[in-house]
Amino acid sequence: MKSVRFSRLASGLLLAGVVALAAPARGEGIAPVRLAPEEIRLSADTSRPGSMDMATLAGDMGKPGLYAARIRIPGQLRIPPHVHPEDRLVVVLSGTLHIGFGDRFDPALMKALPPGSFFVEPAGKPHFAWVQGDDVIVQVSGIGPSGTVYLGTGEAGH
Repeated sequence: MKSVRFSRLASGLLLAGVVALAAPARGEGIAPVRLAPEEIRLSADTSRPGSMDMATLAGDMGKPGLYAARIRIPGQLRIPPHVHPEDRLVVVLSGTLHIGFGDRFDPALMKALPPGSFFVEPAGKPHFAWVQGDDVIVQVSGIGPSGTVYLGTGEAGH
């Protein structure tokens, strides 16, 4: 009986250690936020190609911890292949975003994602996008610090 208890205890401690190691780094936490749509103010984001606008909804993309942001991507914009250091969860709120994975821009690899669509941008996985019609608005969340490196250019952004 003692060996069964010890085995369960050891298993529990091992599992707790694995969970602790797998847990993301925590920042200072985020403040409570309540925003109605008209309170979300998008502003020019010069760290991104084209004329994208962004609003940070919660947290700080540049610091450790959870963040959420809303991004407006103008119509007809092609976003070149790039990577992020963190996993990102993305929801398409309006418009249709064409997204592809790979280190070169290839329309044949893209999938059209209409409003309500969801996709994941894994950390370090090259991807690219194209807005073929009207503006697209996406909501992005992840655990920072965030960043973007455009492949072939070495340019960095949020």
